Amino acid sequence: MERSALISPELESQLTLLLQKLTTPVELTCFAGTDDKSREMVCFLNHLASLSPKLSCSFPNPAQESELSQKMDTSLLPATGVAPAGEVPRMIFHGIPGGKEITAFAAAVLCAGQAAKPLDKPTLKDIGKLKKPMVLQVCVSLSCQHCAQLVAHAQRIAWENPLVTAHMIDANLYPQLVSAYNITRVPLTVIDGSTAIPGGKTMAELTTLLLKH
Repeated sequence: MERSALISPELESQLTLLLQKLTTPVELTCFAGTDDKSREMVCFLNHLASLSPKLSCSFPNPAQESELSQKMDTSLLPATGVAPAGEVPRMIFHGIPGGKEITAFAAAVLCAGQAAKPLDKPTLKDIGKLKKPMVLQVCVSLSCQHCAQLVAHAQRIAWENPLVTAHMIDANLYPQLVSAYNITRVPLTVIDGSTAIPGGKTMAELTTLLLKH
């Protein structure tokens, strides 16, 4: 197996310990293109999956239109979904979760593997108040600490509420999005492709914004 340059020996040791917490199988579904970033992501996922028997990877053909490809938005490759094995992902990453975003990616894996720390009851109650389908796009830079925290919050909301889908998008890879949303700084959260909200947010702040949307 080819080792990913994104997973250093030190990080591999940390991830191996973290992945031991998984209690149910997790599938990493990646729609990958032929570009360098897609190949880098495939290598990263295969390396990561080798660290736990509860992790597996699948690589569907992005050229074949399906409900899954639409849900994961294969217009932005590579697109990787994290979900319990056999389920449709609601936590999706576009680009490579290197840098600070490895923390958010690991958090998504823990959620899907039923190993994340439980949220407090008031927070869960507020997330449960979201009653309509909603798509979040969190545009980030891989070197931004506030970005990673916001992605983790958005992904956790999506995990707790099946009506929400959350996408992490590395803005540096998709200039069409930068132009479409006039992105001048990150993080930027786009709700349902229409409402763009700049800046970092706590989970409570993000939930409140979604309830008002």
